[in-house]
Amino acid sequence: MEKKRIYWIISCIYLAIYGIAVFFVLKTFLSSSRFYSGGVTFIQFLVFITAIIGTVIFISSKFKRSNLIRIIMCMNIMSAPFNIAWFIFSLIKRNSSDYGTSSIEWTFYLSLFISVIILASSCIGLRMLSLDKIARLSYYDDAGERTGQFFPANAGLRFANYLVDAVLIFYVFFTTLSSFLILLRNTVDFSKELIILIEVPYLLLYYIVMEAVFNTTAGKCATGTTIVNENGQRPNFGQVMIRTFSRFIPFEAFSFFAAGARGWHDTFSKTYVVESINKEDAELEDIILDAELNIFES
Repeated sequence: MEKKRIYWIISCIYLAIYGIAVFFVLKTFLSSSRFYSGGVTFIQFLVFITAIIGTVIFISSKFKRSNLIRIIMCMNIMSAPFNIAWFIFSLIKRNSSDYGTSSIEWTFYLSLFISVIILASSCIGLRMLSLDKIARLSYYDDAGERTGQFFPANAGLRFANYLVDAVLIFYVFFTTLSSFLILLRNTVDFSKELIILIEVPYLLLYYIVMEAVFNTTAGKCATGTTIVNENGQRPNFGQVMIRTFSRFIPFEAFSFFAAGARGWHDTFSKTYVVESINKEDAELEDIILDAELNIFES
């Protein structure tokens, strides 16, 4: 019951914040016939709508269908390093310039408060939901013993994981980068080398944090897959580190097209990406399977 109460709180926060965001964007559009308002583009507007839809699905399914809302949570967590840097640079610039109006200060701190609330809700929600996910097992009879076996995700799911992660990383990285260009114009020269210098540590941070803390990425949330070790348990931190650095091997992104759909980062770290299931649903499947076995035994 306590878990569902937390899910309700997170869902209400999402509906309130993203609902208000959609309201103001639509209000601006109706008054000026343009979607760009306060740095909000049409793509970001669609993200707000997606967050609301994902939250509604999450609530209506009694907190079981979480794929879409978990993707939004991943996106919020992915944006955190850039948001923190943006607020720091913005505060420094504001203190060194003659802004002076109370309305700007009020808007700045309100934006900071909302960002903290969204980040905290996303971290708590994604952590709890990831702990609810385990590998889906297929059971078979092995010399009178009931044995469980998981199967790696196929190449199609692996490609979908890669595609969703790539699209979301591109969106977060370049959306926030454009904000920095506006904030730091005539101050920092965003050359190609500097962008690469920022991108590589960001990718390392993304995969290490997402897989070590939340045992997932945005792509895995979309396809309903998860990461396990050879025993079907969550991988340890060392395995996550091996997975992460192995991704930078040339052509590694195409290695999962080989037999078994295991990428080099899976093989080197002795991990698997498998289909996941909620713990409650897994327990229900066990009960149904046990009942079926009893019928055959009788």
